[in-house]
Amino acid sequence: MHVNEGEIVLKKTSLLLVLAFVLLLSACSSGSSGGDSAGVSKDLVVALGSEPVTLDPQDTSDGISNNANELLFDKLVTLDKNNTIVPQLAKEWTTSPDGKKITFKLREGAKFQDGTPVNAEAVKFTFDRVINKDNKLNRYSLYAEFIDKVNVDSEYQVSFDLKFPFGPALITFAHTNGGIHSPKNVKEKGKEVGKSPVGAGPYKLKEWVPGNKVVFEANPDYWGDKPKMKTITFKTVAENSARSIMLETGEADIIVPVVTSDVDRLKTNDKIKINVEPSSRNLYMSINTTRAPFDNVKARQAINYAVDKETIVKKIMSGQAKVAEAAIGDMVWGYSSVGAYPYDPEKAKQLLAEAGVAPGTTLKLWTPDGRYLMDRQIAEYIQGNLQAVGFKVEYRKWEFGAFQEATRDPKAEFNLALNSWGTSTNDADWGLRPILMTKGASNYSKLSNPDLDVLIDKGMKTANPDDRKKVYGDALKLIKDQAPWIFLLDYKQTSGYKSNLDNVYNWNNERLILRDVVKK
Repeated sequence: MHVNEGEIVLKKTSLLLVLAFVLLLSACSSGSSGGDSAGVSKDLVVALGSEPVTLDPQDTSDGISNNANELLFDKLVTLDKNNTIVPQLAKEWTTSPDGKKITFKLREGAKFQDGTPVNAEAVKFTFDRVINKDNKLNRYSLYAEFIDKVNVDSEYQVSFDLKFPFGPALITFAHTNGGIHSPKNVKEKGKEVGKSPVGAGPYKLKEWVPGNKVVFEANPDYWGDKPKMKTITFKTVAENSARSIMLETGEADIIVPVVTSDVDRLKTNDKIKINVEPSSRNLYMSINTTRAPFDNVKARQAINYAVDKETIVKKIMSGQAKVAEAAIGDMVWGYSSVGAYPYDPEKAKQLLAEAGVAPGTTLKLWTPDGRYLMDRQIAEYIQGNLQAVGFKVEYRKWEFGAFQEATRDPKAEFNLALNSWGTSTNDADWGLRPILMTKGASNYSKLSNPDLDVLIDKGMKTANPDDRKKVYGDALKLIKDQAPWIFLLDYKQTSGYKSNLDNVYNWNNERLILRDVVKK
């Protein structure tokens, strides 16, 4: 059969077009999954018990928001895997001999995700904003108590005049709440900045679908080591067992927390790793000390005897916690054991009678649902303990954001509210001051005890470590006696992740660090 030259050229051209199309499809397929040449997805999915509340570091008081902000924002200093303070936006720092001035030299060339420069003016803007009481930011007291003035010494040098020598100053700057904002973005977004953040971190916000997911994408202009992932997605999965199933099926790469009843099963799966690490987080039941019957200290002590903490730890937590022996956990600097209230229902009834609390008294018990590991189950168990000593308990579950707002209300009508506190500076000052001082921003028990206020203030302002420890020891004894909480347990932090991931770790303050995660 005769084939002319034109037909040969046409057939060759058609073949080349087909090959090009196949290659294009292959490339598109790879690109659509965020894959690399080895076919490894560069998209990381993290299933969490709830979603962030705000992505404004200085207005954040919950762990999940802080986990997100660690991706979006850089700080002056940060922590490494061993919880040691290391440089971040500051390359070096010095403290004056009297301990009342800290000077940071900033690295040059770092930029925010909007292209504006990270400089001393931006640092000053960020901290002036949080220490301005009129702005009513959640972390006002974290910084305003010890920062007197922020100075721009030069374009890349900033210094802080302190009100007194403050031992935990550096670790407080390393706190996630110390993330540096783009001043341009804050000025443009105003009060909406928590939904539209711009930091100098390795990831930037791509999408936030409330109640469903928050998606972060790599910041290609990041000044430091380039982001390892194309995207990191936080998925909101309130149901504990659902998170475990997602890890097993591959729908999630990481889950936090891991429900205690699933830990042993997941450990048998060679495609999954379980991390059980020490934590500075405790769980307690805030007792509203402004409302009867718990304006009487004997009634507060009574319900501490009424609750069986050992069974909560052994049965509900499957040993992934320990009974609290103080208002702060043993991972926190300044801790000393003052002993747990033993389970003694008869003693509880005796104290209730002495306090004049009639059998059948109604209590309102509130709890978040799925915010903290086994929170609802623990609250339900406590409900049963309290009914056993004569109370009628009205039980209510809340979505966490609404729960926080309701419990902060000065006119809140709850008697008991299940709360958790992670001492994120790992220092007793931040373990006690925000939640037990009269003016504490997270003082949900509404306790006002002048003697305790004096001790906590003294601990903050005392320079000598041995003297500070003694002050906190006295404070912890007084807190136990005043019983503003039902003291429950100290958590261990448990996370689950796929075995093809490296560099998944938590700091002691339960911050889940995802910046360095690598998929194999």
